[in-house]
Amino acid sequence: MFRIYLITLLCIVGTFKTFAQGYDIKITVGKMPNKDVILARYYEDKILSVDTARLNAKGYGEFKNSYKKLARGHYILVFSPSNIFELIIGGNQKFNITSDTVDVIDNIRFENSPENQAFLDFQKFMVSLNKKGNEINEKYKKDPNKNNKDVQEAYQGLYKDLEKENRDHIKNLTVKFPKSAVATFANLTLSPDVPDFSKTVAANTPDRDMEIRKKSFYYMKNHYWDYTDFADTTILSTKIFKQKLDNYFENMVVVNPDSLYHACDDLLTKARNANKTVFRYLMNYCLVYTFDNKIMGMDEAFVKLGEKYYIGGIVNWLNKDQMKKITDEVYKRQYNLIGHKALDLQLPTIDGQVASIYTTKAPFMLLLFWEPNCGHCKKIVPQVKEKIDNRFAPYGLKVFAVNIDKESEKPRWVEFVEKHELFDFVNVWDPKKQSNYWTIYNVFSTPVMYILDKDKKIIAKNLSVEQMVDLLTNEYKKQGIEVK
Repeated sequence: MFRIYLITLLCIVGTFKTFAQGYDIKITVGKMPNKDVILARYYEDKILSVDTARLNAKGYGEFKNSYKKLARGHYILVFSPSNIFELIIGGNQKFNITSDTVDVIDNIRFENSPENQAFLDFQKFMVSLNKKGNEINEKYKKDPNKNNKDVQEAYQGLYKDLEKENRDHIKNLTVKFPKSAVATFANLTLSPDVPDFSKTVAANTPDRDMEIRKKSFYYMKNHYWDYTDFADTTILSTKIFKQKLDNYFENMVVVNPDSLYHACDDLLTKARNANKTVFRYLMNYCLVYTFDNKIMGMDEAFVKLGEKYYIGGIVNWLNKDQMKKITDEVYKRQYNLIGHKALDLQLPTIDGQVASIYTTKAPFMLLLFWEPNCGHCKKIVPQVKEKIDNRFAPYGLKVFAVNIDKESEKPRWVEFVEKHELFDFVNVWDPKKQSNYWTIYNVFSTPVMYILDKDKKIIAKNLSVEQMVDLLTNEYKKQGIEVK
């Protein structure tokens, strides 16, 4: 079901507004009297309603605003859920659209908008090209010799011819309409033209096929954004750009925090030097992508972005509350990143002695923050005892359990420890709140758990008990120890 999203544009979207002399798009469809036509635009995977024209008894109406122009980009006219027409809005926003029949798509005409005529021709060209590609594909499937290498190369040649035809068409379009919305849109559909590295990689190269694939991958990655005009906000009013972003980060970027951070930083540098609105959009995309990333350890990329762009003062368009939320998240994560050494805690034990993370020697340590009155802790802490401590303590593991309760609640703590026989734990607390553990280890709810190695380097966090069991089993296995 085709849906129009009536969305109030805020924040990023709001910055697309360009105040100028307005727009005036006249539309005439004689066969559609007394009908509403919606003008909408693409934004990521949504379609946003922009304006509505009420056609009169003769099928005439206007989309008009005398004070502000439309954002450049990819738009649609919605005549009905099954009858829509795509157009482009660029610099010229005063033109006429006419159609003689209700079959608008095949009979549309533009007056004073050569850019839209070019966009219409481009759409028709792409339909024709896709048809040719499908015909080649069907022919290949039915070819009795399709497994023959020479036959396969012949078909590959046909596909390359189509690709060249496409690139030539778009090149001509961009020459005829330089710096236009239609040129930006058409270029956005292109992918890098990857060279045939089989012609340059020597036949005696070890793992030659792998070397060819690696060269192709890195060429694709390094040239991925060659056809994207970051200076033109047109890219934001399409569904293609968001798809390209998602594909880039999911398939082109190596899964480690440094690679993720540098991919974001490179992209932001391109946009920052080109267009403030595009830069803001990408800043938001990268921040959310690194913050919400579910792969353990990727939050380091979020911290680095936050330090450079937000704490570093490059981002200057947020209010104090918005900035504080982001910087607070950076501060809460910067001390407990995967692969970094844990900061020490020296805390009183349940019997009044002092214990610290660094003086507690162990091949692995489970650092646990909890409280006896927390409902989730009442479930998880006994599991830690049963599934982790009982199983791995014979191999040297220590549980460093930090109770975050108030000083007055010590009897409840002692009762819980005794009831669940947590005597193997290093049971400590900070009743006077002097260690700042909540900031260092991002403890704003409980339980919170980390795994440290023998050098007190953080190797895991935010995992379930079962996931920690699997991780510890594998870590001991790396040391040649099979945990029973």
